[in-house]
Amino acid sequence: MKIKKILPLLMAVVVMTAGIPTMASASEAANTTEAEPQMDAGAEDAAGNTDLDSGIGADGTSGEGNPVGTDSSLDANEAVPDADEGNADMTESTDEAKDEEKPVEVLEGDQVETDNVVTLGENLSEEQRNAMYEYFGTSADKVRTIIVTHADEVKYMEGIATAEQIGATTNSCAYVEPTDSGGIKVKTANLNYVTSNMIASTLTTAGMENGNVIAACPFEVSGTGALTGIIMAYETASGESLDAGKKEAAMEELIATGNLSDALGSEAATEVMNEVKTEIIDKGLTDSGEIGEAVNKIADNHDVTLTEEQRQQIISVMEKISQYDYDLDAIQNTLDSLNDKVGALESAWNSIKSFFVGSDDGILSETNEAALGGDVLTDSTVSEGGFKDGLLTRIMNFFKKD
Repeated sequence: MKIKKILPLLMAVVVMTAGIPTMASASEAANTTEAEPQMDAGAEDAAGNTDLDSGIGADGTSGEGNPVGTDSSLDANEAVPDADEGNADMTESTDEAKDEEKPVEVLEGDQVETDNVVTLGENLSEEQRNAMYEYFGTSADKVRTIIVTHADEVKYMEGIATAEQIGATTNSCAYVEPTDSGGIKVKTANLNYVTSNMIASTLTTAGMENGNVIAACPFEVSGTGALTGIIMAYETASGESLDAGKKEAAMEELIATGNLSDALGSEAATEVMNEVKTEIIDKGLTDSGEIGEAVNKIADNHDVTLTEEQRQQIISVMEKISQYDYDLDAIQNTLDSLNDKVGALESAWNSIKSFFVGSDDGILSETNEAALGGDVLTDSTVSEGGFKDGLLTRIMNFFKKD
């Protein structure tokens, strides 16, 4: 009887004793399971590679050289953040970073009285930068200067221009003088693809109404990146931030006009784009069908045949432009001069006035072509005859002519 009573007690002791290792093993397994994400991240795979995304190396250190398990890594007993929440936080941070416009750094001349601004491509040598100051007819101590980086060009043009059009280096320069009237006047030097007319027109799309602009380079370049420096210079010079959507539309217009000029020539391409732009702003066209009809009509007026791809590119640009408010009179002030719409009498009077009293074209009249060598490719939206000489010299030179 005693044995029968003791036997169940002995069996219970055996069972309890056998259960101790089982419980220990379960506890260890649980701890191991929680720690595995951290250890696996740094473990080598069969090929000896480490998990690069984790930032933890095969030597058990993080990307900053901190051993796993120190304050730099996640404690195994701490709750692991939800992956979606982490991604959402990162996305919000990235969007905020994109929305924050990095202030333009003025490298030199920030204490000068003039509002004029020079931009220089970051890949130019010191000698080339000095040549650009000389060409512009100024110096570093007389104007504010900012450096345009390749990252700046990519920010403005990525998704709009091809990698070839953006290029791998940034060399174009600009000189901008804000004005209160007169529209946008542009001169270019050594730009062999983008014309002064293209730049002036697209600047109206960007929201600029008045100003004298020079876009140049010490050697020949296409000029597709010139608009970036001009806009940066204008915003710095005027203290006015142009609408981001308008700036994007201007970039798209410049690239579309350039592409169209390959088939039609720069003059015809610019005229077609300008007239379509004027039409949609004047009539408030926003519907793609109505814009398409305007494109067809204006192309016919210029006896131009567009491919469907060219037509759709123009419509796409104009749809974007149609989203914004513009002062048509201000735009027309610039576009009329580009399309030679100034009357014959007014044109003759302007020539006489420029001859005797000089022009009111500011920095455009002060450039020094000799600074860039013998063969400078120049283009301008204004006539430059007789700008630099005084009245007496002009009269003497007039009578010396054969």
